[in-house]
Amino acid sequence: MEDLFFNKEEFLTVSELNQLIRDVLNMGFSNAVWVCGEIQGFNRSKDKRHVFFELCEKDSDSKDIVVRIGLVIFAGRKKAINDILASAENAFQLKDDIEVKFLCRVDFYPPHGAIRLVVESIDPIYTLGKIAQEKQKLIALLKEKGVLEKNKALSVSRVPLRIGLITSFDSAAYNDFVSELKLSHNAFKVFFRNALMQGKAAEKDVCAALRDLIQIGNLDVIVITRGGGSIADLSCFDSKAIAENIARSPIPVFCGIGHEINITVTDLAAHTYQKTPTAIARLLVEKVSIFLADINERGLSIIKYSRQKIENEKQDLKDSVLNLQTLTNAFLKIHHQFLSRFSDSIIIMPDKYIFRQKDVLVNLKERLSRNAVYRIKETRTALNAFQRIIDIADPRHTLRRGFSITRQADGRVLKSIEKAADKEMIVTQLFDGQLYSEIRKINKEEKCGGHKIQ
Repeated sequence: MEDLFFNKEEFLTVSELNQLIRDVLNMGFSNAVWVCGEIQGFNRSKDKRHVFFELCEKDSDSKDIVVRIGLVIFAGRKKAINDILASAENAFQLKDDIEVKFLCRVDFYPPHGAIRLVVESIDPIYTLGKIAQEKQKLIALLKEKGVLEKNKALSVSRVPLRIGLITSFDSAAYNDFVSELKLSHNAFKVFFRNALMQGKAAEKDVCAALRDLIQIGNLDVIVITRGGGSIADLSCFDSKAIAENIARSPIPVFCGIGHEINITVTDLAAHTYQKTPTAIARLLVEKVSIFLADINERGLSIIKYSRQKIENEKQDLKDSVLNLQTLTNAFLKIHHQFLSRFSDSIIIMPDKYIFRQKDVLVNLKERLSRNAVYRIKETRTALNAFQRIIDIADPRHTLRRGFSITRQADGRVLKSIEKAADKEMIVTQLFDGQLYSEIRKINKEEKCGGHKIQ
């Protein structure tokens, strides 16, 4: 063997080298081995006779693929592996992005010089356990942050007629949900947003759909629904991003993911969840029906109360009419008797009545005479007082003390020599008569600061 490798004149062909590698690997891996990793590239060839894909290992922090190896499930083993998956407690199907545990035979394919793993069997418990483990970690984290309770704190309209719907267009979930609403014949208005409900891009698309429907505004509820599937199919709804978007939503979010056994993280974050699209639609229909039934019941109560009120008012009116009639008759009877007695009094005792009225008139006359005398006396006293005031103010008393009043020819009182004119006739009023004079000279007396008339 040493001669074979070191003798420069000897060599191996590619086929001989590959065959040698295969023999060495077969000796080193004589038995099948269990290999764990994440599936990639499975979806591209899952419908082919032989399924070629890769098993990868990712960095725990960056989630980047650091190691990969090719695998193949030959046609002869596909049914057996699918039967194992179908018989598991929570059946699922193989697809990209799920972690699995395969029993593999290490194989080297000489024509291509490639190592590959030939899948012999699968351990479904490992995959389900990994899914459940990751899910429980996420649930614990979201509970700690309070994400799972925020949307539940929102109040739901008593009449949730404006509904935002997130699902795949024309899918079974879409048709089941919309058909159930139509059967109710209520005025539901559905604002539909088509979204991916499975696969790697579903998480991002559902989050975008939530934001789009929130932007519409004035919605009573948003519904996220799909038509069921395996645990692996529904794994996209065990999403931290979807749960956080639901928590931020100002609108209650209802979920009907469509799984009878497992509850997704999206279900836990939602305000309300049901198992199927039909169930979530029936819940909304029931809310509206309860409201309408309450309205009908209140309407009937109002009608019943109104009718009873009308009957009571009718009876009260009848009683009032009878009472009025009785009181009127009694009133008329009493006054008729009074008028009769009064008439008899006038006929029988006219003199007494007249004398009584005469006495009244006499009393009135006496009171009037006394009041008139008192009023005349009071008025005379007031007039005398006024007369004394007039006498005191009489100018003649002032003239008697030596004062006089000088008037101009036109009768106006001459108050200042500034108004006097030379040769003007003036009249001087004294106590016992008048003097008529002519102004000869107007002389200003410097010492007095005035004028002197001569």
